[in-house]
Amino acid sequence: MAARKLVVSVWFVLAVAFFSGCDGFGSGAPAGACVTMRPGHMNGNVSVTPQSSPSPYSIVVGDKYTPGRTVSVQIVGPVFRGFLLQARRPGSTTPVGTFSNAPADTKTTTCTTTDNSMTHANTNAKQNITLTWNAPSTGVGNVQFVATVAEQKVTYWMNIQSAQLMQASSAILAKPTYYVIMLCLLQSAYAVMK
Repeated sequence: MAARKLVVSVWFVLAVAFFSGCDGFGSGAPAGACVTMRPGHMNGNVSVTPQSSPSPYSIVVGDKYTPGRTVSVQIVGPVFRGFLLQARRPGSTTPVGTFSNAPADTKTTTCTTTDNSMTHANTNAKQNITLTWNAPSTGVGNVQFVATVAEQKVTYWMNIQSAQLMQASSAILAKPTYYVIMLCLLQSAYAVMK
């Protein structure tokens, strides 16, 4: 009986050691990934490197954003388990804007400010998800979405980039021009009628 308990104990210790050596981040990207977007996955004592082949995933967005408004952002491609997504100014590593309305199996996370990144909430299968980005109320110029997507713990792609979104002219800025033109037309009509 003691030998059987010893065998069970040894198997249990080996199983725990095996699973602790297969580090993944099933409940979301770690804070250390915020700048580099590298998930830090481990397979045993070996760091898992990103795929060098073209990514089967893409980030689909429109071509413009309006400050203070929301933008739909899609990660499309085959089934995946984990991801980290940020909006950045091209060439920058600092996220801009925030995310909201996290769909099932995803969550917002904090890198430099609250809710400025999106990640997975678990390792459930995900595919073609749509996320909501809230543009900053004051424009920041062109914006590009950058992601790391993990098909599984040992297979992931980094530096997946969307097309750049240009900042649209604000409707508030267009209104004064409209009113100035209307005022000028009214003044001209009044002058003619005199």
